[in-house]
Amino acid sequence: MKNAKLKNEIIKIISENGPSIQLKDISKFLKIKSDTAEYFILKDILNQLVEENVLHKSARRRYSLNSQIEEGIIIGRLKILHNKGVIETEEGNLPNISIKINHLNIALDGDLVKVRLLASRKSRKPHGEVIEILERSTYPIVGTLDYNGYFYFIIPNEERFYIDFLVPESKLKNAKVGDKVSAKLLKWDDPLQNPTAEIIEVFGKAGSPKVEYDSIIREFDLPSKFPQEVIDETKKYKVPANRKVAGRLDLRNKLIITIDPYDAKDFDDALSLEILDNGNYLLGVHIADVSYYVKENSSLDIEARFRGNSIYLVDRVIPMLPEELSNEICSLKPGVPRFAYSIFIEITNKGDVVNYELFESLIKNQRRYNYEEALEIIETEKGDNAELLVSLYKLSKILREKRFQKGGINFQTVEYKFVLDENKFPIDVKIKSTTKSTSLVEECMLLANQCVANFISKKSREKKLKANLPFLYRVHEAPDPLKIKEVFKFISTLGYGTIKNVNSSKEINKLLDKFNDKPEKSIVNQVLIRSMAKAIYSHINIGHYGLGFNEYTHFTSPIRRYPDLVVHRVLKEYINYELSPKRLEYLRQFIKDVGQHTTNTERLAMEAERASVKFTHTVMAQKHIGNVFNGIITGVVSFGLFVQVEKIYAEGLLHIRDLDDDYYIFDEPNYCLIGKSKKKKFSIGQSIKVKIVKVNVDKRTIDLIPYKE
Repeated sequence: MKNAKLKNEIIKIISENGPSIQLKDISKFLKIKSDTAEYFILKDILNQLVEENVLHKSARRRYSLNSQIEEGIIIGRLKILHNKGVIETEEGNLPNISIKINHLNIALDGDLVKVRLLASRKSRKPHGEVIEILERSTYPIVGTLDYNGYFYFIIPNEERFYIDFLVPESKLKNAKVGDKVSAKLLKWDDPLQNPTAEIIEVFGKAGSPKVEYDSIIREFDLPSKFPQEVIDETKKYKVPANRKVAGRLDLRNKLIITIDPYDAKDFDDALSLEILDNGNYLLGVHIADVSYYVKENSSLDIEARFRGNSIYLVDRVIPMLPEELSNEICSLKPGVPRFAYSIFIEITNKGDVVNYELFESLIKNQRRYNYEEALEIIETEKGDNAELLVSLYKLSKILREKRFQKGGINFQTVEYKFVLDENKFPIDVKIKSTTKSTSLVEECMLLANQCVANFISKKSREKKLKANLPFLYRVHEAPDPLKIKEVFKFISTLGYGTIKNVNSSKEINKLLDKFNDKPEKSIVNQVLIRSMAKAIYSHINIGHYGLGFNEYTHFTSPIRRYPDLVVHRVLKEYINYELSPKRLEYLRQFIKDVGQHTTNTERLAMEAERASVKFTHTVMAQKHIGNVFNGIITGVVSFGLFVQVEKIYAEGLLHIRDLDDDYYIFDEPNYCLIGKSKKKKFSIGQSIKVKIVKVNVDKRTIDLIPYKE
């Protein structure tokens, strides 16, 4: 079916069977099966129609016809942030539209809405009001049930729900006051009255960490268990026998090791290293061969594709694959044979790649190290396999320095590791920091990913193809010059100089180096990262700005990332290159779809992980109400200061009304509050002493006041 004809058929089907319709139903009307190339062409056409604003795609993957955008009228998806609405227009020439709470009418976070632009003399930014709800969000409402003597109502967890929801007694589902619940919207048609909702799940008493962590699963609609057919399929597989396997490079006698966190359960990458007679390094990166077990379009594969990635919450991991596979059969556990996909890379003393080869292999992990053990051996040069670990570290230093010389940016992100007791109460928190051992593993994996992406270009040239073979890249756009210029302007206010060339990654690294031993270090890293585009998965290679690579992919974590699994599969197909034009077209469409889907699942995982961390921080802060902490200002907004306190690393809000020594004005261009009379300034990165005065575990908020000695 030609594309133009297919477009018309799709529009006709939706108009006759709408107002909205799922992809599976469209494919049934068109008699297109899901395991054919035509199915992925259909998905591509649907995405084109969405991009052309002919169709709208909902969060639940339902397609509907878009209304014609009138003059001064914008259609967009509503987000609620900091007590106001925002419409991200996706129009290159139109910035995001702000909507005051009193102009939202009956719109909620996630709704598809029609917005009328409003004239404003006070602000250059566009403002609007919601005039129509085109589609309601399906986000679950997670919160605490309360009763005021007249009505039952839900106080939502998140600020995106800016209003309480009434619950009719007939819709309580046996929930009691104080229970944490999940609900769905029943009705809201009058902005002067509260919306009504129906409880769909009761978690238990609010405030209990177990209950709160469970509620996060529902809040983000995360999968809690595997379908029975996936479990049944997993049971068919067994660990490899300890014998040579035809078609696999036998590496069982080679010194191969793993280096992971001390509490890791799935080991998907291992390393080996030899010094060749010519003085070059031969680095071996050995990755769990998940694609041997998870066959394309099997039940396991479809579920893994749906999940997209494993999700790492504070109290649990939601795995992409069943634990029988991820922690046992595929995991590169020490002392037992495992199937792997190995890449051997020859590297000079200057970090130049001479050659690389890919093999399906059989390996035996000779020794498992945690990061702390490996670090001690690297620093003392004593212990099991010290020569190997020290050599690996020396090589990683060469690779790291070369990467920064070529344009990689030395960003340092902050991650937290919480210690929970048997009831899931947090008792300690530590910052995960980059060490010699973590850096060693990181550089080896980055190089393997880069070489695999380069292999595709190399193979495509060998076959004299006009375009590269279908492939899934990990890409990162260069930052918007105007946006990053604003950030550099702010950083210059901290007194550490300015950057002349805002597009130069080397200049960014020089600036970051200036903050290495300064209290503002984490803030500067954070602000710069926020100014950058987000890395995504794509079938189109535009390079990776942050890493300074022209070609890059994800190959090294197929146990926890679906893109890596796809990359393994296509590499195996391309090595022999016996693909029909039909198969190539199928892969081209399939990979494009997978890139879009897994980018979305990755973002959802990040949001859930942030919510999990935020809740845990508030529980820790609850024990410190009334305590005084040194803090650092991490954000400045019109209504106050966000401050991260030391020791527990929790972030709270110091409201502008509590800065009572002056009348403070928000200086938005310079990210600061300035006192009208005394000219005292509060800006990002500044140290401040604060007291924790209130903690709301349900809302995950911490209130601070300035401490006056």
